[in-house]
Amino acid sequence: MDKFDIAQRVRLLNEASDAYYNTGNPIMSDAEFDNKLEELRQWEEETGIVLSNSPTHNVGAIVLDNIKKVTHESPMLSLAKCHSAEEVEQFAKGHTLVGSVKLDGLTCRLIYKDGELIKAESRGNGTIGNIITDHVKQFLNIPLHINKEGTYVIDGEALIKIDDFEELNKNGEYKTPRNLASGTLGSLDTSVVKDRKLYWYAWEVVEGDSDNSFYKRLLNAQNLGFNVVPCYNITINEFNQLQTHIDNFINIAEKENLPQDGVVFKFEDVEYGKSLGRTTDYFNNGIAYKVYNKSVETELIDIEYTMGKTGILTPTAVFKPIEIEGTIVERASLHNISVMKEIMGRSWKGQHIGVFKANLIIPQIRWSEEDNEYKKTYIHIPDKCPICGQPTKIVKDNNSEILVCTNDNCNGKLLGKLSHAVSRDALNIDGFSEASINKFIDLGLLNSIQDIYHLSDHKKELESLDGFGKKSIEKLLNSIEKSRITNLQRFLYALSIPLVGKSASKDIAEFCDYNFDVFVDNIQVDGKSSFTAINGIGETLGQSIIDYWNKNDSKIIDLSKEFIFEFKEPIWHTSNNKLLNGLIFVITGSLEHYSNRDALKSEIESYGGKVSGSISSKTSYLINNDVNSTSSKNKKAQSLNIPIISEDQFISMIS
Repeated sequence: MDKFDIAQRVRLLNEASDAYYNTGNPIMSDAEFDNKLEELRQWEEETGIVLSNSPTHNVGAIVLDNIKKVTHESPMLSLAKCHSAEEVEQFAKGHTLVGSVKLDGLTCRLIYKDGELIKAESRGNGTIGNIITDHVKQFLNIPLHINKEGTYVIDGEALIKIDDFEELNKNGEYKTPRNLASGTLGSLDTSVVKDRKLYWYAWEVVEGDSDNSFYKRLLNAQNLGFNVVPCYNITINEFNQLQTHIDNFINIAEKENLPQDGVVFKFEDVEYGKSLGRTTDYFNNGIAYKVYNKSVETELIDIEYTMGKTGILTPTAVFKPIEIEGTIVERASLHNISVMKEIMGRSWKGQHIGVFKANLIIPQIRWSEEDNEYKKTYIHIPDKCPICGQPTKIVKDNNSEILVCTNDNCNGKLLGKLSHAVSRDALNIDGFSEASINKFIDLGLLNSIQDIYHLSDHKKELESLDGFGKKSIEKLLNSIEKSRITNLQRFLYALSIPLVGKSASKDIAEFCDYNFDVFVDNIQVDGKSSFTAINGIGETLGQSIIDYWNKNDSKIIDLSKEFIFEFKEPIWHTSNNKLLNGLIFVITGSLEHYSNRDALKSEIESYGGKVSGSISSKTSYLINNDVNSTSSKNKKAQSLNIPIISEDQFISMIS
């Protein structure tokens, strides 16, 4: 066995665990799981490779008091940049190069001593960075142990994959995957790292490998258990094909859902690269080919605000429709007040802006025209919530200004909370879309999570609504009833307690033996939360639970009465319906009938189908409500003669 076998086994066991506890569709028996887990444990002992997401080594998250600074033993500098294949060839001077995807994340250094991960450092300013060891241990693919004696130092990129970012950023709160990764590594609560699915890809071995081949060092790192940036050698004979290689690396990044902004070229001969030395800012052993996505000019129509479950109002630029990378775009998130001011300055209707797609996927605004005229219709930051009409205020959050609604009873907050509560990792209620939840709120049928469990009282009214049929309402109500059998982990996560994410919900549930009464008894003992005894839950998070309970205790107790809590391992009932057995689906674009992609994925899997993140010849269907889009996924599906179907067409397949 090798690193690949171990990674595959880790992935399989984690999928099995997720299927057992979260999807209601187990993929293997308990005995098979236990046997494969024990086999994995033996493999890890034999090879010395233990990945951070291995089910044999669950690394507990912690809440830090602060993030300590560190002076790097060797500098972590950048590379000079270029914008043409000709510049790359001039740089090479006839030497073989190693080309690799230029990942758009945060540079992190891992330091091992006799096979143990002892320290992880962020790049910082190149000389001084942060110690982020506890954060890195929560990454999904970091080797905690490697089969290597002595000191081993390796540099790489921390990142969030594009598909994961799109799911996490449904409300448009974050500018790019890099911004979200950066904010995550700056958090004092390391549990958010695992929830946000951070990965790390190695791109240079700094110390601990004597091989003079840059490429072989990376291959050796891969054999030790590291994920390595997509790379290969390019000889002098291939320099006339440099642009083809550049395009190839960009395509590879897209297929693997990796955020990228170009291609890196370094000398294959390590010693030759070192002999070139460095400048104040750059190492001379490599050069970075930067990809600048083309901006398309258009006019700003307005700035609209959408609200998440916490009451944050996110600004979105609405502009005259334009075509970028094969799709029509007319909106782009401005993320928060600080970013909006930075990008737009003082905004006005008719303002000229440039729009591009970050990583060829996410619409962004690069620039705006200077304010050199006097008569303009300026767009002001609203002092009243656009949803409820109550006052707003600007507050500081992680050094950024955000706009929040001050009304605790705002329908926008309610929509966010209910959408979260019915999601797959919470109460897992299929059939709820954000649009349907919003309609039920407007009709006065939903004012709390508990109201979900009394929608059956309004069955006839629901069946008469436009867009709802008897069959769809019946399906929704059945899904609600099914969700009454739940566990404490799901229940806690559904409540949207500040600072309590999936990891903390699980840790608390396990601490309480999945017993709701035990949870209540431990919320506050002698003025402090008992949960601070859990590795990863500090006083800040404990106090957040206390504050939330003191404000909502009667509502939480009443809500708990709607459920049957499973104290031990959940018993899930699987469907014998295998309508989609053997079919592989890819999901892209926005959804109308399902609350999110996870909900649709769960639906597909319940009928025996599988979901993949990328299109291949094995793909059976691409689900995209914009079936006529000229997006890259639609183009690839068409080139492989893969049918493109809408949500409605999918629903008809299983109806």
